[in-house]
Amino acid sequence: MKISQLKPGYKVFEYKDSGGVVHYEVVSIRQVGKMFEVTFRSALGMASAMYPANGFIQAAA
Repeated sequence: MKISQLKPGYKVFEYKDSGGVVHYEVVSIRQVGKMFEVTFRSALGMASAMYPANGFIQAAA
């Protein structure tokens, strides 16, 4: 899914080299110039990251 199409509530999955999977939930997304700031929540807490609008991430609605 393109970063610019993410919406709050979408689930994002990170597959680790060890075989584990970390689940994140999109809390918020906002455009900052040509980038998007995405805030995620997981069992590890909350964090934000900046992505280019045309970037892709594995997500499920």
